[in-house]
Amino acid sequence: MEQRGGEELEAQVRSRASAAVGRASRALAWRRTLPYLLIAPALLGTIFVHVIPIVWGVFISFRNLDIYTIANWRAAPFVGLANYLEALDLSDPDGVLFLRSVANVLYYGVVTITIGYVIGLAVALLLNQRFYGRTIVRGLVLLPYIMPDSVAYSVWRFIFQARVGIVNSFLMSLGLIKEPLVWLVGTRTMFSVMVASIWKGWPFASLLLLAGLQSVPRELLECASIDGANWWQRFRYVTWPHILPVTKTLLLLNILWNFNAYNQFKVMLGDDPGIYAEVPSTFVVRQAFDNLRYGMGAAMSVVLVLMMTVVAIIYLRTLKPGTSVED
Repeated sequence: MEQRGGEELEAQVRSRASAAVGRASRALAWRRTLPYLLIAPALLGTIFVHVIPIVWGVFISFRNLDIYTIANWRAAPFVGLANYLEALDLSDPDGVLFLRSVANVLYYGVVTITIGYVIGLAVALLLNQRFYGRTIVRGLVLLPYIMPDSVAYSVWRFIFQARVGIVNSFLMSLGLIKEPLVWLVGTRTMFSVMVASIWKGWPFASLLLLAGLQSVPRELLECASIDGANWWQRFRYVTWPHILPVTKTLLLLNILWNFNAYNQFKVMLGDDPGIYAEVPSTFVVRQAFDNLRYGMGAAMSVVLVLMMTVVAIIYLRTLKPGTSVED
């Protein structure tokens, strides 16, 4: 009887241990599966919103896809690299305009990124000081950035109107001009768009730089002051190294965003900004959807992606954004 009772107890212990191991295994499997289930919606969204359009764009860039072949796009004639060669051909009008648009967006990016960064840094340094109402001012600074592009650039389009615009009225009241200037057509178009873009973008730079400034240890600044360092020396040798990683990341984001600029040119200048303000985004859209040359538009888009990939790789290899101060 005692032997049988011991066997039954041993069987119960084994059964409970087996059940516990089973529950632990299921819990471990669930913990391993849960992260993948949580990222599944984002992964599916990325596939449908980014991956599939990219694959589709690369596919049609090698084909002569236009209004006549779009109905049966799978049977569109394969032209190889012809679309790419035409997009980069300086003897072809479309190639010249495309490369000019690239030069325009480079000029636009250099000016807007530089001036926007300087303004953002100046405002960030101001907001990093302690003064009454600082929290309210920080919130107000973000108003241009959070304003929808369609609203902000429509207002700037009205400001730069030739006859009723505020800019011409102000310049004429100061006696700087005798008659209204045309800002939204011709050689001044790029200037008007850059002014609007700087106004719209500097609050984001200010926000990121302010976050970097708040990470600077006050003990280091106080020690530098005690050692006799002036304002510029404290900024150059204490503050700047701490905000440098933020600066590098900010510059990379601005380079990518400015190279893909579209909304400001579309809203302020319309479908055809003109040769002085033509940028790759507007030119590609017009080629694909106005001229109905889908293959050519896709080829130009792929070229732009390759350009930005090269720029990003060079930037990351040389400047290494995100490197800590200690490194």
